[in-house]
Amino acid sequence: MTTAVVGGGLSGLVRARALAARGEPVLLFEESRHPGGVVRTEKSDGYLLELGPNTVRPTPELWRLVEELGLASEALLASPRTPRFVDYGGRLHRLPVSPAGLVATRLLTARGKARLLAEPFVARGTPTRESVAAFFERRLGREVAERLVEPFVSGIWGGRADRLSVAHAFPSLARWEETWGSIARGAFAGLRERRKAAAGSPRGLLSFRDGLSALPRRLAEDLGPAAHFGRRVDSLAPTADGWRLSLSGQAVRADRICLAVPAPEAARLVEPFAPAAAAALRAIPHAPLAVLHAASAAPTRLEGFGHLVVPQKERRILGAIWSSAVFPGRAPQGRALFTVYFGGARDPGALELSDDALVDAASRDLSAVGLPRSLEPVRVTRYARAIPQYDFEHGERMEELAEAERRNPGLTFLGSYRGGISVDDVVRSALALPS
Repeated sequence: MTTAVVGGGLSGLVRARALAARGEPVLLFEESRHPGGVVRTEKSDGYLLELGPNTVRPTPELWRLVEELGLASEALLASPRTPRFVDYGGRLHRLPVSPAGLVATRLLTARGKARLLAEPFVARGTPTRESVAAFFERRLGREVAERLVEPFVSGIWGGRADRLSVAHAFPSLARWEETWGSIARGAFAGLRERRKAAAGSPRGLLSFRDGLSALPRRLAEDLGPAAHFGRRVDSLAPTADGWRLSLSGQAVRADRICLAVPAPEAARLVEPFAPAAAAALRAIPHAPLAVLHAASAAPTRLEGFGHLVVPQKERRILGAIWSSAVFPGRAPQGRALFTVYFGGARDPGALELSDDALVDAASRDLSAVGLPRSLEPVRVTRYARAIPQYDFEHGERMEELAEAERRNPGLTFLGSYRGGISVDDVVRSALALPS
């Protein structure tokens, strides 16, 4: 039974390899000539730049894949103890990750810390109807929602906590409340199972000596002649005995089809036979992002993964990864590399700023919290549609996709708009093979 995978990003590559590993014929078609999609690493003047994701959590599934591909010897792991920071009130606060850290932090007031202790006694709500902001404010208090959750949502999702659905963006937390009546009790209840599942996998954040692109590149090599790059699928149609793909006038037949392309491209392909699914795909909002790679003379002391920013009028950036402090080989000797993020749902106009304006804003915002002022641009990358947003209509849209799959046997939708936006979420979804 032949499966045609359309899309050579990480999800498509992982799905194609998993099918091939179980002995099934597979064909992969990707319009660009480079594997990986948004997982893209470039080298420039001695700097190693991640244009998309910078790191990934080495979940058991992902680490097993790394080992199977022979990449373990090239892996770099940032220590789980590497500090992260939050920019609030004109200074960087170390992100508290332990009870002692919560007691000591000045990011929260005494009242805010006391409110945390009440979480196990807060009554259950209706997470299916709550925003991320409302859920955390109800369970953990306004300070946590504004000073911890909001910068996380802005920096990681590029979104707004008041517009994301907690049931879809943070399903585990919603499930913990439903099952245990408390996210603290839910976290403790599942701790043993999570530790058991993670046994044998390294801790920390994962990359590779040559950047994250090493993963899709090795996947493509592993697929060999089954992967066809520089091949655009012009159209797709169900037939009596499977599927027909048209590529520059050439017809290709497959028994099953997996659409592992961005939502707008998937919408184009299914419009003729699944218009409701196409409409749902086009309606998925995506946050825009501008990514500035900027360099400076290496500070005497720069230790940490990076920082997120509590939304405030004095700041334009969403956050920054201190790239050269996280992994070796990211910048030439004596230089520091920062990956700075702009835009998101809160500030879509940032994409219209000139490169110079982005550098000026980054210099101002970083120097305000004690980081280098004199930044030199290395590269600017703009994404009009970067990160899918799991808003209140997300569940209905995903149901439309599921309905299209039921009506069209052999069809599968796969991507970061479904099942989670992180690299490890994408890998996990891609490994969940159809029967």
